[in-house]
Amino acid sequence: MATTNDPETSADPHTGDDTDPRLRVVLAELVTNASRLTRLASSIAGGDRPRPWLRALSLLEEYGGLRISEIARLDSSSQPTATALVKQLVDAGLVRRQRDPDDSRAVVVEMTESGHHWLAAARDDIGASLAERMRDLDAERIARLSRSLHDLREFLKDPRTSG
Repeated sequence: MATTNDPETSADPHTGDDTDPRLRVVLAELVTNASRLTRLASSIAGGDRPRPWLRALSLLEEYGGLRISEIARLDSSSQPTATALVKQLVDAGLVRRQRDPDDSRAVVVEMTESGHHWLAAARDDIGASLAERMRDLDAERIARLSRSLHDLREFLKDPRTSG
């Protein structure tokens, strides 16, 4: 039986978290590697497509119409930053502002057809750039990794999994 001083089985003294410490380490490494992969893929792809636009349009694709405050929360940015970003996207014709049907004082940001096309083209550019550098990798292995990341993301989005 493990003692309370065993770092492999004891609760985190700072948070009282009693989850498996190895799980915490592996998940932290996973998030770190995913973030690094995203930054590296973006730098390899290069191009003139602003990455904040890609992030915001991806959020709208995934969640549908969002209030600016929700965009800020999901993108871990300030509301003024999200507001400026949405203005750029509106000016480019990639999103539109609509009155929130649940609250006429609020606005919901929705992606336009041009926004969908822009996002698809940006992803295609990234995929093409990476494919050039990774042509010797097994496509099925990459597909399995992609599906696994998708499954993890869906698990985390499920409200039943929140503490």
